[in-house]
Amino acid sequence: MKLLKLNLSGVRGIVGQTITPELVIDFASAFGTMLPAGTVLVGRDSRKSGLMVQEAAVAALLSTGHEVRNLGICPTPVIQFLVRQHRAAGAISITAGHNPAEWNALNFINSQGTYLNEFQGSELLDIYHLGRFAHQKLKKSPAVINEVNPEEVYFSWLSQKLCTEEIARARFKVVVDPCNGAGAGLVNKFFQALGCELVAVNNEPSGYFPHDPEPRPRNAGEVASLVRATGANLGFLLNSDASRIALVTETGETLSEEYTLPVVAGYYLQQQPGPVITSLSTSRMIEAVAEKHGVPVIRTRVGQSALIQVMLQEDGALAGEGSGGVALRNFQPAFDGFAVMGLVLEAMAVQQKKLSELVRVIPRYHIVKDKIVCPPHRLHSLVAETRKLYPRAEVNSLDGLHVSLKDAWVHIRASSTEPLIRIIAESPSATRAQLEVDKVVAFLNRLLG
Repeated sequence: MKLLKLNLSGVRGIVGQTITPELVIDFASAFGTMLPAGTVLVGRDSRKSGLMVQEAAVAALLSTGHEVRNLGICPTPVIQFLVRQHRAAGAISITAGHNPAEWNALNFINSQGTYLNEFQGSELLDIYHLGRFAHQKLKKSPAVINEVNPEEVYFSWLSQKLCTEEIARARFKVVVDPCNGAGAGLVNKFFQALGCELVAVNNEPSGYFPHDPEPRPRNAGEVASLVRATGANLGFLLNSDASRIALVTETGETLSEEYTLPVVAGYYLQQQPGPVITSLSTSRMIEAVAEKHGVPVIRTRVGQSALIQVMLQEDGALAGEGSGGVALRNFQPAFDGFAVMGLVLEAMAVQQKKLSELVRVIPRYHIVKDKIVCPPHRLHSLVAETRKLYPRAEVNSLDGLHVSLKDAWVHIRASSTEPLIRIIAESPSATRAQLEVDKVVAFLNRLLG
């Protein structure tokens, strides 16, 4: 089964099967055709296939008449920030985020530094499918400008947004695992600027991922061990493009990625009150935090693009989901792992609390996540079939099926990044949540035969 996932903000797949130079050139040509005249930024994470994909994308953008700024290996939030700094027409971030190393993706970014909205994504796919690319008859080839240390202006800006003096006075010791991704090496500069002592692991942008590049407790064992061994104040685990993080407390407890949003919101809403935007799949912990600060929670579809657009439309204070991604309205409209790490440290420094103390005030729910591999052409029909399991329950069909039960909720949806059906359930009871997931998984397995 050759896998190619198209969504409004980009395209991803396995390199050599579906992600080929020809496909990259066609998609980048469609993006260049859609954009107005101007510079386009191109950056990538550290995957071995990144240079091949980058060269094909740059060639296509040049052919459509755009000057290209090559950022090299660069975290996605830095790329998104630099779009506005350079007043660029748009950008391409070449990263498959949490997917394994054999995957790669083109993520398309508009002139506001956000992933494409619904209308822009539809326009891009229309141009791609029609194959009507605006290749120019160039008298002079547009330039490729190779940026050196593009992250420096971003870190300078971010340091001004954070309470760096308070963080530095706290003299934190921090363990960080960038998973040899785009954040590797850059974390040294970031934590040095904050006055923190850094203990880094998997800190070379080699593209060799020592574990899944997904910030989840199952991948945080090394960070937890180092936190305990070194007496560090906390630990962070990043994904391959530094857009999402998970937390490890000073005791070495590996927190679910679901905690990143409520921990940040608990502090940030004191400074910037406003609606919290999150997805249907995110833990109800965020409702408890929002209620404490007297602000509403608005739930929408899963994914950064959907969350950011609703945040902008509803004047939200922040947006995030249970993947460990958080965007802060007065920082930038993007999932930004560096900003989130800085805010967690700021919350600890200003409030003079340990991370475990920040977590302790958040009510604990038990969330269970599972997934089933499914042929792409059957994804949505099988999700719809699961409605039969809940004939009398309240169901929200905005994004798959979100089922509200008396003492639990269940969300069943087709993944937008992989050929999977994702099943998530949450309840005050771990047993209850597991039973709901097991019931859905067994039902789907019977349908798949």
